[in-house]
Amino acid sequence: MSEDGPAEQAVRADLTSARFRVGVKRGHWRQVSYTFPVLLVAVAAIEPDGSSSEYSFRFELTGFPGTAPEVRIWDRTTNALLLTNKRPTGSNRVVEAFKSWGNETVYRPWDRHGGAHNNWATTHPGLAWNPKRDLTFILEDLHGLLTSNAAAGSTRQAT
Repeated sequence: MSEDGPAEQAVRADLTSARFRVGVKRGHWRQVSYTFPVLLVAVAAIEPDGSSSEYSFRFELTGFPGTAPEVRIWDRTTNALLLTNKRPTGSNRVVEAFKSWGNETVYRPWDRHGGAHNNWATTHPGLAWNPKRDLTFILEDLHGLLTSNAAAGSTRQAT
């Protein structure tokens, strides 16, 4: 019998779900490590020059799914926040999402801190976190952002 709490059980269910596994199989993301409440995931990316790469994200999942995840772009080598000059560049959407800001989390409506900032979750309900969402919802958004440079072409520059 497991003594895991509800948050840990919810995370485990998300990591074993068909949706999560399909993303892994397609090469969109991969689980790097997981020891509750911290999950590390690497997400595939396309750089502005068209080359492939990946970025790592550290999810802090205390209170999940009732509490939105806290997601930081992460440097696995230093086990710390990825330096600003090493973050994704490209379209304004990409730059905005991964900018350095007050809470140093990914700046998206589904993030624990980003969603609360300037009522962003209220103004973008389709991207806001709610307890019915799963980790794949976030990973799909991250993957979409990080591969959007492929569609934009190599002429876009960070502003």
